[in-house]
Amino acid sequence: MKKVLIITYYWPPAGGPGVQRVLKIVKYLAQFGWQPVILTVENPVSSAYDDTLKAGIPEACIVYKTKTAEPFSLYRKFMGKKSAVIPKDAISQKQKLSLKEKISRWIRANIFIPDARVGWVKYNEKEGLKIIEKEKPQIIFSTSPPHSLQIGAKRLANKSGLPWIADLRDPWLDAYWQIDLHNAVVRKLNGYLEKNTLKRASEITTVSEGLADLYAKRIGVDSHCIFNGFDKLNKETQVSYRFTILFIGNLSKYQSPEPLFSAVSMLSDGIKEDIDIVFIGKVFDDFYAMRNKFQGVNIIFREYMAFKDLESYARSVSLLLLIIHKISYTKDYMTAKIFDYLSFRKPVLALGEKGSAVDLLLKETGSGQLFEYEKSDEMADYISKVYRQWKTEKTIVLNEYEKLEIYSSKTNVEKLTKIFERLTH
Repeated sequence: MKKVLIITYYWPPAGGPGVQRVLKIVKYLAQFGWQPVILTVENPVSSAYDDTLKAGIPEACIVYKTKTAEPFSLYRKFMGKKSAVIPKDAISQKQKLSLKEKISRWIRANIFIPDARVGWVKYNEKEGLKIIEKEKPQIIFSTSPPHSLQIGAKRLANKSGLPWIADLRDPWLDAYWQIDLHNAVVRKLNGYLEKNTLKRASEITTVSEGLADLYAKRIGVDSHCIFNGFDKLNKETQVSYRFTILFIGNLSKYQSPEPLFSAVSMLSDGIKEDIDIVFIGKVFDDFYAMRNKFQGVNIIFREYMAFKDLESYARSVSLLLLIIHKISYTKDYMTAKIFDYLSFRKPVLALGEKGSAVDLLLKETGSGQLFEYEKSDEMADYISKVYRQWKTEKTIVLNEYEKLEIYSSKTNVEKLTKIFERLTH
């Protein structure tokens, strides 16, 4: 069986979409003749942890973990906190920052380029060469963010002569969490790092057709879409006596839920009394105050939940909420969350741009409806329609749809391995 060296910063017990993508890839590789060899860090700093994900690691998967040098211990001491990570400002920025917060934000933006995990590069390179010598993989596959790991992957490719696929789950230069951080000088330097690193890649993979086109033009390297995909369809449903609208994951300042709150506030009191809007994950600080503005709307914020528990919880919800970031690449972006939502077989209410990748996917698969951000009245009509169905049946479920197959993880891993085969022959 051929081997692929997979370089990833996020690995169980770290949770979140980055881990989900690489785990789904690893799960199906053996079915197509490839054994995964993982290079990761000993203790990844993550916004979420999920020990249940360890059960999804195949027995044939070989895992190597290295040390890393990261600024988080210094950050904790500076901020006077026992447990703190350097935040993504798009999620945790407050209107008024303390002096220490302003200093730490400046350091993150101007010192750690392209990101605060850049200290892993030398360990990534050193251990990677040893692994290549021992395991003799035929190809390197590196998935980011953090994009700094691609610098280490490039060095490994140069020194080993192996073909290398750079996988980008989010854009490097245009990532939404960097928009307010980088000044013109830092952005120019980061842009140079992006191009100088990725132009060495044999090929690039990313999460949507639009982003693949962007990188093919920007870097001049063949780029392909490998969807995050879903593992299996959750065909079970559960009766619920509350009409629940569920959002899963991080909610940044570029994903305001206010249009949805406005839509629900337009409904009759009788309907509003039955509705819970539930957010599970980290939320931009300022959004919590919206509960004061929309006091007639039942808004619930909950902490991160293990994915296995989310699958169970989703069986009883009525609508899944997807808020697309209002950023430069909104139209081309295909968040990992949409594929989890497809697997839950519940209708999706999305906020975004008409004609976007998500809009087309929902229409193609019959999995929900997308509304432009300012169309709260149209959202209210849609919620009322789904509510009437729930009122009768006390559950909502979408039938399995044949057009979902191209979005399954297995189908997309097969597509990826065909690229492996072509580059190693």
